[in-house]
Amino acid sequence: MSIILSNRVRNHIDSIVKEHLFLDDVKADDAKLYSRGLAAICLAGLASTHYSHVKNYIIDGAGDNGIDGVYYDSPRNKLYLVQAKWSSKGTGTIETGDLRKFIAGVYDLLNEDWPKFNKRLMAISGEISNAIRNDPEIVVVAAYNSDNPISPESKAILSKFLAENNSDSQEVVVFIPFDLKRILRAIKSVKSGAKSDVDVNLLQWGEQKDPYYAIYGKISCADVAEWYITHEDLLFTENIRNTLPESDINAQIESALLNMPADFWYMNNGITAIADDVIRRPVGLGDQKESANWKVGNLKIVNGAQTTGSIAKAYAKSSTAVKKAYVQIKIVSLEHAPIDIANRITTATNTQNKVEPKDFLALEPMQDGIAESMKKIGIQYCYRRGERVADTSSGLDVQELAMALAVSSDSMTSVTIAKRNAGSLTDPGGHYPKLFALSVNATTAWELVKRWRSASLAVSAFAATLTGREAQLAVHGNRFMEHILLSSTTPIQQAAVASVHGKLKVLVDELHGGDCYLAVLFKNTKKCEVLQTKMLALANNTA
Repeated sequence: MSIILSNRVRNHIDSIVKEHLFLDDVKADDAKLYSRGLAAICLAGLASTHYSHVKNYIIDGAGDNGIDGVYYDSPRNKLYLVQAKWSSKGTGTIETGDLRKFIAGVYDLLNEDWPKFNKRLMAISGEISNAIRNDPEIVVVAAYNSDNPISPESKAILSKFLAENNSDSQEVVVFIPFDLKRILRAIKSVKSGAKSDVDVNLLQWGEQKDPYYAIYGKISCADVAEWYITHEDLLFTENIRNTLPESDINAQIESALLNMPADFWYMNNGITAIADDVIRRPVGLGDQKESANWKVGNLKIVNGAQTTGSIAKAYAKSSTAVKKAYVQIKIVSLEHAPIDIANRITTATNTQNKVEPKDFLALEPMQDGIAESMKKIGIQYCYRRGERVADTSSGLDVQELAMALAVSSDSMTSVTIAKRNAGSLTDPGGHYPKLFALSVNATTAWELVKRWRSASLAVSAFAATLTGREAQLAVHGNRFMEHILLSSTTPIQQAAVASVHGKLKVLVDELHGGDCYLAVLFKNTKKCEVLQTKMLALANNTA
């Protein structure tokens, strides 16, 4: 069956995709043509865009360094890196040699080692460099036109690569096998605007018939997870954003599903969706409200993308737990609704003020105490939402204080959390209790914040003078560099920053090589502890 379906892909590339590919170095019916076609289908499908928008990002050819396509999806902050292999028989996947070359190329690209790449990559290197500065989720993709799984040897190579760049606390790099099934799904989505049709089974449901039709009720989280598995980001094309790769809220949702699934319905705000049509299936149950089933056409989640994505992640870890959980859902039919109702619902459900973890600091007696102490020395301290620092020369907010305390801490855990999850520093359910475990002296705290501001500005200014991997070191290692600067009594000037940067570069290359991904390194507490020890030893030897 694979060869029949592969021929459909081939025909699609010949008739639709080919005109958007760079083919000056390709002969007719060359495998390179179809590999590039796969890369284009893959990128267009993943980024929910058209082939014309990804044509400049297909870099396959001499000097591609193992990477056939690279595309930065700015709204989702995802950097897609693709290797594509066409199999004439429709049975091949990715060979281990090609995979190793691909991974080596990924490291070279993330380190901005542009001379190792061809002119097509060089032409977009500035755009990719800016993308890397945003610390995106790295999505590594192997695209191939068969339904066979990749080999155990290739899986082992990928597992090692992922283990080197991810941790239990953060997933920085993900791998997607873009097989024949996903290719066909992407073609359908790009070519004709695929619809996300779903079956909806509700418990304790209700209807709103006027002025237009809507249904609401409890739905199994397992059903929501299956929607995402089937339709992925197609569910969110009417939303203001897709699922976010990393957030405290998502982690909490996922934890609640895995650890307290029976309580999930009580704790979650639920999902709001729109649909082209909502039709109740005739199941002979009359109007009883215990359960009912609907056929829903082109369902789009307009509020609850993070809930949906977290449900899917939890389902992948433990389907048994997630099957015990329910979530409230509301689905509005657009069939007889005003033409602008979709935009109105999307806007209304995403512009209500949401309570953030930081807001609970307003209930913290310690924060009241800090504010009073600061006021006595003439400093404004803001820790409630809506408060604004009138003058930074005589005021600060709680996030600045938390960052200064974290970066200057003796605990490298606080330093790395300041880098990988700054929101946790002011989250009562996160790192906040450890950071503010001891009383805070107002005068000392204010002086610390001013010194941290100087260090932060100095590192940022220094980074702006650099390019390539040296710039990455200053950007991704900014909190670590600030920590080293604050650990010293040396005045924080450009010379001091340059000295710290130079020593840090030597140590990173010595300990981890010149191709490690710096965005990952400076979020790893254990590795940063080793760097800290060696940096302080260098400082003492210099002294």
